[in-house]
Amino acid sequence: FFAKEISILVRSQVFILLTIFGNGFIGICSYVFFLIEKDANPKVHQFIDALWWAFSTATTTGYGDITPVTVAGKILGISMMLIGMALFAIYTALFAEVI
Repeated sequence: FFAKEISILVRSQVFILLTIFGNGFIGICSYVFFLIEKDANPKVHQFIDALWWAFSTATTTGYGDITPVTVAGKILGISMMLIGMALFAIYTALFAEVI
C-alpha cells in the first residue's frame, strides 16, 4: 500500500486547490445551467436537477435523463465535458506520480 504517499498527496496544496476549483466549477455551472434552462427545459424543476446534470456531465457519465435544450445550455455542456476530462486527467497524473 501507498497509504503514506496518498495521505501526503490529498493534503498537498495542488490537490486541495484542484478539488476546490473542480467543485466550484461544477457548482457555478450548475447555477448557470439552472438559470438558463429552468424556463425552457421541462426536466429542470429545481436546482438539484441542474446539480445532477452538472456532475454527470463533468464526469462524462452523461446519463441522458436531463439534456440541455437551449444553445447556451449546450455550449455550457460542451465546456463542462472538456474541463471535466482535463480535471480527471490531472487527478490521474497526480496519483500516478505517487504510485
